[in-house]
Amino acid sequence: MQDFPKNKKNLNSWKSVIVPAILILMLFLAAGLLVVNSLSSFYYQERVQEASLLAKSYTSILSTVIDAEYQLDQQMESTLKVAGVTVSKYTLPFSNELLSTMAANLDVDVIYVYDNNLNITHSSDNNYIGWVSPPDHPISIFYESGQLFQAEVIRADTESGTLYKYGYYRFPQGGMVQVGILASNIKALYAQFEPQYIVERLSKDAKHTRLAYLDPERKVLAASDISLIGSVIQPDNVGLPISETSFSRISWEGTNYLALHLPITLKEAFAGSLVLFYDLSKMEQLILRLTVIIASALLVFYLLFAYSLFTVYRKNRRILSLAYLDELTGLPNLRNYHAYLEEIRCQHLALVVLNPLNFRLLNILYGYDHGDKVLINIAQHLRARSIAWEAMQPFRLSDDRFLLVIRDEESLEYLLSICQQLLNIKQETGLIGSIEVSIGLVQSIGPFHDATRLLKEALIALNATSPTHQIQVYNSELEERLVRADTIEQEIKAALHGDEGILSLVYQPIYDSDAAQIVSFEALARMKSKKLGSISPVEFIDIAEKRQLIIPLGKKILSIACDFINELQGLGIYDVSVAVNVSALQLMEEPFITYLLNLTKEKQIPLNQLEIELTESVFAKDIQFISSQLRELRNLGILISIDDFGTGYSSLSRLETLEIDYLKLDKSFVEKLKTNSENGFVSDIISLAHHIEKLVIAEGVETEEQESELQKLGCDYVQGYLYSRPVGREQALQLLEVGDA
Repeated sequence: MQDFPKNKKNLNSWKSVIVPAILILMLFLAAGLLVVNSLSSFYYQERVQEASLLAKSYTSILSTVIDAEYQLDQQMESTLKVAGVTVSKYTLPFSNELLSTMAANLDVDVIYVYDNNLNITHSSDNNYIGWVSPPDHPISIFYESGQLFQAEVIRADTESGTLYKYGYYRFPQGGMVQVGILASNIKALYAQFEPQYIVERLSKDAKHTRLAYLDPERKVLAASDISLIGSVIQPDNVGLPISETSFSRISWEGTNYLALHLPITLKEAFAGSLVLFYDLSKMEQLILRLTVIIASALLVFYLLFAYSLFTVYRKNRRILSLAYLDELTGLPNLRNYHAYLEEIRCQHLALVVLNPLNFRLLNILYGYDHGDKVLINIAQHLRARSIAWEAMQPFRLSDDRFLLVIRDEESLEYLLSICQQLLNIKQETGLIGSIEVSIGLVQSIGPFHDATRLLKEALIALNATSPTHQIQVYNSELEERLVRADTIEQEIKAALHGDEGILSLVYQPIYDSDAAQIVSFEALARMKSKKLGSISPVEFIDIAEKRQLIIPLGKKILSIACDFINELQGLGIYDVSVAVNVSALQLMEEPFITYLLNLTKEKQIPLNQLEIELTESVFAKDIQFISSQLRELRNLGILISIDDFGTGYSSLSRLETLEIDYLKLDKSFVEKLKTNSENGFVSDIISLAHHIEKLVIAEGVETEEQESELQKLGCDYVQGYLYSRPVGREQALQLLEVGDA
């Protein structure tokens, strides 16, 4: 996810200000490094010479020790051989006591005499008499080999497990003798020549070195680090081949060493090698001190210079942030969106506009600080989604609208599923109150995409959403509808500013069902546009409500209706009222009654000839406030009627307590009067209305049969095409004249 457009990132990049400073700093560093490297090279060569001398002296010592050990080993074998020859030359009969004496005199620990069948006949320690060597035993293998003498390396006795160095000597007349020296006695002799002992002594004398003594197969026989003993070290592991002149610098357990790998020879024969690690810590500490001194001087300069550059960088970033990022949420803004669409290249692109509804109400109820927190929570939620899905880029479009750009996704079904998930943002971000979300979606096929056009289409789709249809995909019909709505809005505004011929009223008479006499007119608004022709009241009233024009439009309609009442007054007609539809929003305005009083005073009409007609939707509002407003209107003498009764929110229990005069029975009930069940329902409504002292007006009466049924049911007043369609002012006056005649 990107915060700034690609073509603007360089303006915010540290490179534009830091690189020159780094280049200058590097000149000073190069000079400092040259001095440090020269000193380091000098001390390094000194340590190489010292390490080389040490290594050569240690290899000389080890060669001497190896030679001494070799001589001792030869002496051991000679002792075993002499003992074997001596026993073989003995001509008298053997006894265990004799062999014990001979072992003591010949400096050996055990002597065993075998017959031709490799059966022990005599023993210096009185053990194993009668023991026979098995076929695979070392004794059997020697005897079958035909050798005269053989000395073994130290091994465990197959019967007792005791470690011995054995020697075997074959008798000329048949049979053999086994001579053994205890390993514990041999170790006492070998101890002073033990390689590990020698290495430890050498390491103790030179604590800044580490040693490893390798046999010809590169197996570690002795080492300063005993964990290496027994392992096999190849030249690659050491870092250099066996040589008296080669050396290498290696790191071991966090410490740098100078490594040398020298051969050990015995009588000009290769007998192994010595690996010496010379600790370079002290030299490095010295070099480090020099480096710190030089670096400190450069660092002071760098910090001063860097601080000034950072100040410039921070100001530039702030300027760029204000230009391309939303200050509250941190999301890219609308300018950033346009730059973003100029940069990306993809075949499929989708725009999603997300709008939390009733956000202004949330600010009013809970305060702007809470509103800001809600916006921040939404932004964080969208940013988290975009991090998880790189194809999505969020933007803040306006105060309470967010924009998502989705790349490389052609499936409308999948896009709709994403939008469906976004509807849950209320729960996921902890929004409170009556906040809901509406979403507009538009797709585009690339590779180039018009940012302005796409945003316009997404907003058109958003505008077409409703509480029951929260997600809307753009199509051309929506745009045509919106253009028409905008045209109607402009026509309404023109009418409100005094343009003639756009807004007018027609009047439909309401008759006393018994006297067949007009008792009132219902004033109905009509609109005629030069561009669109006649416009349905349902359409332009709905647009007026959505565009916050219903209150001024309602005032305009009231003013025209009052002019008609004034005209009735001028003709001496005082017993006919005029009913004007008033929206719930108008009635909810506290100054409404004051406005009404001022208007009737201005038009010089009596209040009792004005009737306010409300729809049942008014009961979905603040019923206590509505009740107070109605009571005050009625006290002034203004008549009150409830339109379309039975289709919405009202109930008789509420109506009993409200200050109203008439219930207007919805025409849907009148149309069904032919059925007995519907007759009973209408009869119940009329009866209950009379019971709570309300009069009933039946709307939509179109047949004489309906009129007759309503009269039978006791309906007070009737209105419909059977008597008259809504007519203009002059025709309405003519209807009154006909009625009077």
